[in-house]
Amino acid sequence: MEGLRQAGQDPGEINITPRDILFECPACGKSLVVDEAAEGLTIPCPQCHIHVIVPPQQRPPAPPPPPTKASTPPAAPKPAKPEPAGSSGLRERLVALAAQLKELQTQRTEVTGRIASRVNEVNRDLVLLARLETSQQQVLSELNQIVAQLQAASEGAAPKSSDAPTVLGSSVGGGRSRVSFST
Repeated sequence: MEGLRQAGQDPGEINITPRDILFECPACGKSLVVDEAAEGLTIPCPQCHIHVIVPPQQRPPAPPPPPTKASTPPAAPKPAKPEPAGSSGLRERLVALAAQLKELQTQRTEVTGRIASRVNEVNRDLVLLARLETSQQQVLSELNQIVAQLQAASEGAAPKSSDAPTVLGSSVGGGRSRVSFST
């Protein structure tokens, strides 16, 4: 994806601007930098190739207003221009709608952040599940080899008591490994 940059490669090569979002891949921990326009999009990690949702940009809280000096008298309010009839109600409604819009945007950012966090957790679990499945397949493969070696070694030593195969284990994907052995 254009605009995806890996942070920490060469400090002189990557310029992080205020418009960039810096975050880590939840699967491999690689630091990634993307433009804020990618917020909420799914991108592939260049290191582990898992798809990651770009979290919302963390914006610092607005600084408090500068303190006023107690010795300075407050400025006298300027006289307001007379407004046309009925416009004060429209201005109040405009201010109320602007405040409501700001609150909705804040809530949306929070929800998007929670969703991104949950998707990253699911991605981590999927990576873990894939690793567990690979390990399980390796263990089952080794188990099958050992059972086959034991069966080959015991074929001359003892007669088979049953020809019915016994099923040992199964994979997460639904496939089964059938292993026959003498009892």
